[in-house]
Amino acid sequence: MTPPNKKRPHLGVTYLGNRMPNHAAKDLDDIAEACDYVIHTVSETDLSYHKSALEKIFLATRRKGLEVWADPWGLGGVFGGEAYSNYLAQHRDSWQVLSNGRVVPKACLNRPEFTHFVKEWVLTVRDLGAQVLFWDEPHIYWDFDGQLRGVFSCACDLCKKLFKKRFGIAQPTRLTLEVEIFRLETIKNFLSGVMKFSHGKDLRNALCIYAIAGIPAFETLWQEAAALPALDIFGCDPYWRWMPHSEPPEKKVAFFSKKTVESAIHNRKASQIWIQAMKFKKGEEHEIAAAVREAAKPGTDYLAAWSYDGGEVLDTVLSENPAAVWKYVKKAYQLLRK
Repeated sequence: MTPPNKKRPHLGVTYLGNRMPNHAAKDLDDIAEACDYVIHTVSETDLSYHKSALEKIFLATRRKGLEVWADPWGLGGVFGGEAYSNYLAQHRDSWQVLSNGRVVPKACLNRPEFTHFVKEWVLTVRDLGAQVLFWDEPHIYWDFDGQLRGVFSCACDLCKKLFKKRFGIAQPTRLTLEVEIFRLETIKNFLSGVMKFSHGKDLRNALCIYAIAGIPAFETLWQEAAALPALDIFGCDPYWRWMPHSEPPEKKVAFFSKKTVESAIHNRKASQIWIQAMKFKKGEEHEIAAAVREAAKPGTDYLAAWSYDGGEVLDTVLSENPAAVWKYVKKAYQLLRK
């Protein structure tokens, strides 16, 4: 196995919420003082209305010497991101269906029309100037309460047909081992397909999955995701102040950073850890320094902070002092660059 990276990690930050190129240029000057790459969110709204502005922002990013990453923010409701999906509005028959009959606003990953839509997104961001695609928290709908009751997704007509073809029995209405296997294979096949397509377009693939441990089905997903053939960079987001009960970064970030690096090395991938840079109460921002140190310690190849503005543009993740959040991220990054 390849030994851990002894060089400093590549340092990045997410940029979202602004589509004014002149304003972005000023922000990029600030970002370039601490970062090596920028993750730009590209939502369905951007596909419809902001391609010209994004092309200028991507070009400005590259001119600052920063690598351009693109994030399919909220596409089809199955990637991370607070963004509405026009695809779902236009493809009502492509929504996921729960095993109890409830229809949920998430695109079914087995639908060929959704795969085609995502590939169109890939071609668009490539033409705009993206170099790396950041597949952000791809997921099939689930919730803890439903999981405990044995309710699962997806049980649409297409998934029922595919399930019967795969296992030779009708799809059950409650969660079983066969359903867990089918669900894992669904997301694995979807990601394998779009990543292979992206590689064919000279783009690299990065993946972030949830920082969850101790659940057998998710441990299997972790192992399968890290081994995806066309994946270049494997990562997770151990946000320590996300849930109502918080953990010190020295514990959560350290655990998942080590776990991520080990998985990446085993599968000959690069590793990435996401640093929480949003949803902080005033006075908590100093924890970012410890998180960055712990994330870099095992030899992580890439660090990324979400987001540049400390969550200022989104009510759901707003920090009480966004400027202080970015200040601590920038300082911690600059210490690593020395």
